[in-house]
Amino acid sequence: MPIIQDLIEKGHTVTIAAGGAQKKLLQYYFPNATYVSIPNYNIRYSKKAWWLPFALFFQLPKMALAIYKEHRWLEVHVQLFDHIISDNRYGLFNARIKTTFITHQLIVKAPFTWAEIIIQKVQYYFINKFSECWVPDSKSYPGFAADLSHPAVMPKVPVTYIGALSQFSVLQNASTTALPVKYKYCFLLSGPEPQRSLLQDIIESGAHQLQAPSILIEGRPSDLPNHYQIKKTLTKLRYASGQDLLDIILQSEFVVCRSGYSTLMELLPLHKKMILIPTPGQTEQEYLAASLAHRQMAVIMDQSTFDLTTLNEKADKHYFIFAS
Repeated sequence: MPIIQDLIEKGHTVTIAAGGAQKKLLQYYFPNATYVSIPNYNIRYSKKAWWLPFALFFQLPKMALAIYKEHRWLEVHVQLFDHIISDNRYGLFNARIKTTFITHQLIVKAPFTWAEIIIQKVQYYFINKFSECWVPDSKSYPGFAADLSHPAVMPKVPVTYIGALSQFSVLQNASTTALPVKYKYCFLLSGPEPQRSLLQDIIESGAHQLQAPSILIEGRPSDLPNHYQIKKTLTKLRYASGQDLLDIILQSEFVVCRSGYSTLMELLPLHKKMILIPTPGQTEQEYLAASLAHRQMAVIMDQSTFDLTTLNEKADKHYFIFAS
């Protein structure tokens, strides 16, 4: 979003290709932009963490087809654009215009080193077809993503580290001033189903164990009424965006969330005490959470053993170190 905002402020005409919840979020910030649809990858995730690698493997043909379709889509519409900026969409390269690929994962963590090497070779095959690559992290190690964004082997195309990106940076006159604590925990849910709902069920079923007012944000934009109370101590919102979301985070002592990179880029600059629950089976999130926990910048908890009693114990005992 900061990139889109910067381009608009510089007078460029911006067309946004997005769908689903992502499109709703972008429309909140950029209601006057032009939107188009391109084929989605439609990756399905499993309930069991051990099955996720197999589930992804069996979907490789579908992902390859989606990459081919988005590449063909650009071939048909290339005359409409003079620069494509692709957020992890591997098929949006074209030799006739400038194309930029954005990713923080220049190496994808896998259970075996040989698998990481193979995945990186496939990944770089596509990245090297772009004009350049932008990495939303600091150039100095470890940054936010450590090994993921600072691999031993780099792509052949020019790579530029552009720093962390956050949706809050595009807010007009956004305030990040510390606010009085209103909630002990902000449960910030995100990520793919069914794991998002499984974690929500764990939190709601144990809400009676909360010892102080807390808030749960489902992360599901909806046209239904937005807020209601459960178990007296827990307020639940279907969604929150912009300054509303920022204020809730600033009013919370702890943020309990997934360890997806976009979420971390938004929270780390705010110096929030984070309790990270990686999405089961997602090696990237497991690695990021472990990296931050090692630096005492967060607490990591496993979803399979997560409960609110243990959360209270770990949150209150941990000493957090905030990076400058």
